[in-house]
Amino acid sequence: MRQLSFPATDDDLSGPAWERFRQDAPMTRAFNHLIAGPHFARRFGRWPLSPGDAAATINDVIFARMIEPDWPALHRRFVVKDSAKIEAQRLAPALRTAETLAVIPVAELPSPEHLWARLQPFVGRDAIAKPGHASGAATFLRHAPSEREVRALHDLARRDYATILREMQYWRLPKTIIVEAMVPAGTSGPPDDYKFHCVHGEPLLAQVDHGRFGEAWSRLLRLPDFAPLDDADGLVAPAGFRLAAPERIAAMIDAARALSAPFDFVRVDLYDGADGIYFGELTFTPAAALGIAPAAAGVDWVNPTHRRYSDTLMQALDANREGTPMPVARLSHP
Repeated sequence: MRQLSFPATDDDLSGPAWERFRQDAPMTRAFNHLIAGPHFARRFGRWPLSPGDAAATINDVIFARMIEPDWPALHRRFVVKDSAKIEAQRLAPALRTAETLAVIPVAELPSPEHLWARLQPFVGRDAIAKPGHASGAATFLRHAPSEREVRALHDLARRDYATILREMQYWRLPKTIIVEAMVPAGTSGPPDDYKFHCVHGEPLLAQVDHGRFGEAWSRLLRLPDFAPLDDADGLVAPAGFRLAAPERIAAMIDAARALSAPFDFVRVDLYDGADGIYFGELTFTPAAALGIAPAAAGVDWVNPTHRRYSDTLMQALDANREGTPMPVARLSHP
């Protein structure tokens, strides 16, 4: 390992000095805290708190878990996109999964040009290519992707994703690019994404994402009634949005319950496809601990909706740790 030099004067957190430090620093909890902490501090105006601190939020819980180097094998199997489908169907057999068209080892792709050659047979199909061991750089293949898109996909797929923000569940995963068929949608746009936030096998909240690849709209809803978590969030559903049919919602809740049962906290992402409910992914560290709940005021500051969201999850986690029944009313903010 080269001698470490912490970029104390590099305020950018994306400059060359910081990048060198981030790549060279050991993957230990202490260094992970040092590298991911400044991003958290920029977002929330403070450094992360211990999850047991009275003032801690769900973001602190997510931060504490993501910098931990030792992740259980089942979590890591759900992080890898092709093995995640196998595990999802084992736990929730009624779920559909997007068809895997190819899994390409990154070791076979020394350049973006090699990647482009491997993707060409899928161009013109309703398909998508993305790293099988990372998040981001999704490349749609219905039309030929640009050179910039192919290069971005290749560059991200070559990285150990854990080095970016020290989300350690990704550490040293096999590097691949997976090509999948798109989930069929019943409308002209993509299927709606239902993200269930679960604590110890109990779905507590659902975030519905509509129009994800265009004019995106999201809102947090309570379960089981799917009423808005915060009536004052200022969000109004677009004209094209319709909540899934009751039988679909029931199936999604059942699937989220089954998929989240092995874990203390996880977000279960499901798609309301044209021909059934599809598995999306399990997200153990949403937004790398930097996420803020959707509200009309935006997601650039901790809004009242986010405090309600965090309170709901934190009180459920506290109740479970204490061995008491999970409360129905969990909010400390009116």
